[in-house]
Parts: sequence; structure tokens; C-alpha cells
Amino acid sequence: MGQYTFSADLVNDILFRAGEPTDGTSDFEAAALRYLNRAYQIVWMGGGEFDPSIQEEWWWLRKARPGILTLEPKISAGTVRVTNNSASITFSAAPSPKIDASLASGWFFRVTDHPDIFRILTHTSGSTAATLDSRYTGPTATAKSYTAFKLQYPLATDVMRPISPMRVYQDSRDEIEGRDLVAMERDWPLRLVEGGVPRVFAPVAERVVRFSHLGGASVTKLIRVEYEYLRQPADLTNSGSEEPLVPRQFRRVLSDLGAFLLFEDKNDTRSVKAAALARTGLQAMSREHRRRMVAWSRTNAQILPRPARLPQHLDPVRTESGMILG
Repeated sequence: MGQYTFSADLVNDILFRAGEPTDGTSDFEAAALRYLNRAYQIVWMGGGEFDPSIQEEWWWLRKARPGILTLEPKISAGTVRVTNNSASITFSAAPSPKIDASLASGWFFRVTDHPDIFRILTHTSGSTAATLDSRYTGPTATAKSYTAFKLQYPLATDVMRPISPMRVYQDSRDEIEGRDLVAMERDWPLRLVEGGVPRVFAPVAERVVRFSHLGGASVTKLIRVEYEYLRQPADLTNSGSEEPLVPRQFRRVLSDLGAFLLFEDKNDTRSVKAAALARTGLQAMSREHRRRMVAWSRTNAQILPRPARLPQHLDPVRTESGMILG
């Protein structure tokens, strides 16, 4: 109980401080776990809910490996049969995405000489039939050229939020910046969507993003995109082998905060002391986090009015063969 290592240690510490038995017979055992998870969420969300002066993107939440997306090339092989006022379409040959099994997730559709763009609502792998998200608004035709393209992609299942522009290495580009969806649609409207490496991405759901460009123009043009992100921890389960992501030296903060919540539930005046302990512990976590950020970067929190002082400009400019240009 005193080691503050596993989730069971923290639950038992909360119960012990509340004067409850720790042998599994306490009426507050389920409540202690619930309050521990609430404390855990307060902390990994940045701490601002408990102390508004703290709002951190904790280094220990950063995923060790980046998330990876492979952008699908557009599909335009064959033709499509469309019917005015009907959402059903039929391809002359079954579309074959490179990565996805079907066109049912994040794919858009347009007929070459019709301005409206539709989302593909349903499609089964290997099938020529598909359903649009609304009735087709153009004239009926039996063999029209078309383009199907994917703009929306799911992020990793444990993403809380991306923490930087996405990285890309093709077409002499380095970053894909994040934007608000409304701003992206204003600058890159769907009716003008083009192929190539995206310029920006925007969130459309908690773990789904949309890109400004439709990816590769040829069927073999795959584009790799990487993104750094903070992971969302799973709930704790009162286990003797389960460790919270919080660094071990600060896990007592979870116990202090969980005890405060339990004391509040019991109308116990000891909540004041527990709250004070939790607040000072959270502030210490914040200071430690910021010290790390400063130690890792020689330009952290510095104003650099001249681009030449940025680290990427300190070395001479060279050609690929190593010749110095200046």
C-alpha cells in the first residue's frame, strides 16, 4: 500500500486514509476505484480541471512510436452507372483500394462532368454496387467516368490528440499543418480538391481527420504520413500488476486526489488537507515537466528574431553531394 506502484496500491491507500478496510469488504471500494480513475483523468487531461493554472501536455503521455497513415491513391478505372434521384450506383468493375477493403470508410465520389461531390455510404469489398450518402443529382447515365478518393482517415485507437504538424517526406514537403475544418474547407473546398501530398489536415471526429488533397494521382502512388500524439490511458482496474502511466514518483498525486474526492463524497473535513496535498503534488509534476522541456531544447521559451539563429540555420547549406553553398 505504501509503494504507490500499482493501481491496487492506490485504491488501498485511498481506503486506508478514509478509515475503510482494505481487505475487499469496504462499501467504498468501488467508489475508491471510481474516484481514482476520475483523478487519473484529471491528471492526464492536463490538470486544469483541478488547478486552472496547470494545463500540461505531459511528456509521459507521448507515444513512443508515431502514428502512421498510408494515403490511398484515387480510383478512376472503368466507368459508373448513375441514376438521377437515386443513391445507388454501379461500377463497371469492382473498385480495388490499395489499403482499405472497401470504399465504405472515408471515401468520396464524383462524376467527371458533374459538380456535386458525394460520400460513399456503403460498399462491400469486391462488389460493383455502392450507395451514396444522398440521391444522385446529375442526369442518368450508363457509363460515366468518375473519381473515387479517400479524404478521411481514422487515427490510432489510443489517440487523445495529435501534438504537432504531421510529417510527410514526398514532393519536397516536410509537414502537414493542422487546421480547423471550417478554415480548411474555405481554403481547399471539396469542389476543387486535387491530388498530391496534402497541405493541411483537420479533425472531423475525435479520432478521424480529413486531408486537403486526395493523395496519389496514380494507382501505385502511396503516401506515408506520420504524426506524434498523446495517448489516452485506459481506465485503471484495481490490479496488483497494473501501473498507471504517471511516473512512479508522482503516483501519490493520484492517491491524494482520489482521497479528496472520496472525502468530499463522505462530507469529511479531511478533504481540505487531501486537496492541498494533491494541488502541491500536481504543481510539482508541472514544474518537473517544464524543466524537462527546457533541458531538451536550447531554444525553449526564447525569442529568436533572426531566422539565422534557429538551429536548422546554424550549419552551412550543402548540396546532396556535400558541397557548401553558403
